[in-house]
Amino acid sequence: MTELNFPGARRSDLYVETEERPEAAAAATAFEELADPFMEPAEPGTAAPVRGTEKSGKTASATTATTPPAVVDAHADDDPEPIAPAKEGFAGFLNQFFGGAFKLAPSAKELEARTVAAAQGRFEDLIRQSTWTRAVGVLVANKKGTAGKTPLSILLGGVLAAIRGGSVAILETSDDKGQLAYRAEGDPQLGMGELVANITNVRTQSQLRGYTVTQTSFASVIGSTPKWRPPLTRENVLDVASIVDEHFTIRVMDTGNQYSSGPFGAAVDVADVLIIPTMLAQDAVSEALELLEFLEHQGAEAARLARTAIVVMMSDGRPEFKPSKLKKQFMDKGIAEDHIYSVPYDAHVAERGALTLEKLAPATRQALTAIAAGVVAQTNQNVFEKDQNR
Repeated sequence: MTELNFPGARRSDLYVETEERPEAAAAATAFEELADPFMEPAEPGTAAPVRGTEKSGKTASATTATTPPAVVDAHADDDPEPIAPAKEGFAGFLNQFFGGAFKLAPSAKELEARTVAAAQGRFEDLIRQSTWTRAVGVLVANKKGTAGKTPLSILLGGVLAAIRGGSVAILETSDDKGQLAYRAEGDPQLGMGELVANITNVRTQSQLRGYTVTQTSFASVIGSTPKWRPPLTRENVLDVASIVDEHFTIRVMDTGNQYSSGPFGAAVDVADVLIIPTMLAQDAVSEALELLEFLEHQGAEAARLARTAIVVMMSDGRPEFKPSKLKKQFMDKGIAEDHIYSVPYDAHVAERGALTLEKLAPATRQALTAIAAGVVAQTNQNVFEKDQNR
């Protein structure tokens, strides 16, 4: 079975809410070389071979996409717990039929499924139980258009909201009207343009929610209506972030493509962690590397965002460049190996319509949960360090 690993999940697996950054375990190879410089697009409805998979014509199973790597066990010297008897398959049937008299061992497939389920449970616990004494900001940025900023903003914000029970706002912070409202569920009657125009009259959560569209994930999206709106200014983004932070715990910002603009600079100023989405293409990666270099020259806090950035490599089904070569470019720029994730091809995302978590393939949902846990773990560290410095 081909295994698609998410090495950044190791750090979130090990997260303990202390002043020390949790140490990542020794990583297995995250991206392996492919036989050819380009890969054929996956068939619709199947997971693309993102991490060193071979063209075999077989569909990767949902569980392999988030099979967690081995981690350091603090209780390694203790006696291991016995493996529970099989509950699935023929062995599971016999165990149930004979009332547990045989206690047949589970198959490798069932053991793998248990491991994945346990890892997902740990990820969800970290996401749900992490708390802060103020609202936190997640910046999703890449200068390259069609790099996956808007889909990742909606999906990642949706996973966070679904696990935490809401209190996540996803904002459009691009200079001109973007595609956030189009890719989200619902048809907004009021949006970012109207909110900016009436910001001085918005004081309560009820008033603010009039400019949002609630998703089935319980995330709240503030995009733009189909009407034209004036370009946002730096002050607009700061004002909206301020009122959102009064009523939401997590703010996810879908940014534009102009790093020197006022709105982008404002989004950077109110961000606690940076996520860089990219397709497996050299142009998208080059623009992402340019973003890191730009942030390194924008002051200490912006440089922290670059230094601790989380990279998410996405697949849209088109021919793709060697993941290992692209990954090496990020690592050469200082991005930690366990901060580089991948999301498999998903037909629902590739449709370029409204995104709903329930319509994602299981492997995609598992991958996003692992990424969300990594984002929360890094947010915990960055917020602690920033607040200590203040």
